[in-house]
Amino acid sequence: MSQPTCGAPTKAGGSCRAFVPPGRTACVSHDPAMAAMVAAARRRGGTMAAKLRILEGKRLRLDSPAAEVKFTSNVVQDCLGGTVDVDVARTTLYGLGILLKAVEQARQSDVETMLAEVRQLVAEARRRPA
Repeated sequence: MSQPTCGAPTKAGGSCRAFVPPGRTACVSHDPAMAAMVAAARRRGGTMAAKLRILEGKRLRLDSPAAEVKFTSNVVQDCLGGTVDVDVARTTLYGLGILLKAVEQARQSDVETMLAEVRQLVAEARRRPA
């Protein structure tokens, strides 16, 4: 059983080939009864894209504690100033927390590796004749 297609004219001059939902006469994009819902969805999409572009302009190298503090401060200030949505700021700061844990674990691993190397050098030095 095939699902019916819309057939409404497109901007390019062809026919729409989108599927028609059950109980409708046209696809979601061409059904006049759904125009308000489609417009609201487009607005939400545009708003979220704009919020993402704001954050993309703030990409910094977060490879040092100073850079992480500066980035966190900027996100908090932008959230308080209203240029970054609270949900976007919350998600960003959550991700930053994960990043900080990863950096902390990487540094701990580096310290442990260096400590093992120092212990090996000390053991070798003790074995050498004086």
